[in-house]
Amino acid sequence: MVSRPSVISELIKIRAERKFQEVAVAICEGLTPQHMEDMAQHKLSLAELLQQTGYKIPKVSVFARPGVDHLARLSDNDILVLLEQVVPENVAVLRRHPDFCRGVIRDLKAFVKG
Repeated sequence: MVSRPSVISELIKIRAERKFQEVAVAICEGLTPQHMEDMAQHKLSLAELLQQTGYKIPKVSVFARPGVDHLARLSDNDILVLLEQVVPENVAVLRRHPDFCRGVIRDLKAFVKG
């Protein structure tokens, strides 16, 4: 018999993805695509990006662990799709700079894990 994900499990995933998108929007408020383009050319990390914008990653609650685990398991492309829904201009920059993109996604996943 094929097991189906529970409704609660699916809600946790959706909530985690929405929270991730909210954080992405907050980070990108102070980060124009041109600014990101410059940072990509200088090979800056996400931590340096955050320092430039002044954004602080919120602490992850222990209760958020199932959602965090879901986000950490997503592929780079799935992460880009989530980001593209809320900050498409910034994702366009990431897509033009694959190495920078991989670094940003790797750092995002590390920050998500706490």
